[in-house]
Amino acid sequence: MDNEDKTIDLINNLKDIPAMPNIIVKILKLLHSETAGASEMAAVIKCEQALCTKLLSIINSAYYGFGKQITSVNMAISLLGIKKTKNVVITVAMSPLLSFQGAKSLWRHSILTAVGCEYIAEKYNLLNSDDAFVMGFLHDIGKVVLNLIDAERYQAFMSSQLHPDKNIQDERLKFDTDHSSTGSLLALRWQLPDVIKDVIRYHHYPLKAKNFLGPAVVNIVNTLVQDNFTDDWYDKELARMINLNIEDVQEVRNVIIERGEALMKELS
Repeated sequence: MDNEDKTIDLINNLKDIPAMPNIIVKILKLLHSETAGASEMAAVIKCEQALCTKLLSIINSAYYGFGKQITSVNMAISLLGIKKTKNVVITVAMSPLLSFQGAKSLWRHSILTAVGCEYIAEKYNLLNSDDAFVMGFLHDIGKVVLNLIDAERYQAFMSSQLHPDKNIQDERLKFDTDHSSTGSLLALRWQLPDVIKDVIRYHHYPLKAKNFLGPAVVNIVNTLVQDNFTDDWYDKELARMINLNIEDVQEVRNVIIERGEALMKELS
């Protein structure tokens, strides 16, 4: 039996596969509709009181920096745009799933990676920054599945201080699978777009992807935001391949963490 078969068996043996939060399902359906717009999205969001409150809190925060107080969901969507509003919805709705007991560090890491991908994509004109945010936020979703398989062992494993690309090799040895494999199957069940599925599957092996730009950006940011990051962890060759030229890696890392912490403050 190969590694992929073990992953499928492990997932099939789970009794409670995480379902995509219903609000995200509704928002994604709207985005695929040719006629739906900001007003339709507002109507969906208004039905979720907690989400309404969080959306207005975030748009009035220093993170977005609008100069006036926003009190209307319709106005919030108009100012943010549909894609950024979708990102807020995904971030808020997925937070409980990524904050499973004993491993709240996963939620923090997901936020930092999302903000970092958004920042680098825009600053260096690599790919759409809104898409990059979602790529970064969902890249480690497979860890939720592994936590369901064996919570005690997996939460202990998550304290590893190895380089992320080496850590995943150790993960496979210990669990007969890894979070990129479990995450890609979860993404398939959730019917996520191919670009997101590829990032989840290949963010530790970006050059295996047909289009490696997204996985490469996530790979680099995933490394940058590690608590024990050092300059020698930065993959200069991979950065060169995607035309990413960061002169001061530590400075960029500091900006990402500062922005990420500002967003986390508004979300918490």
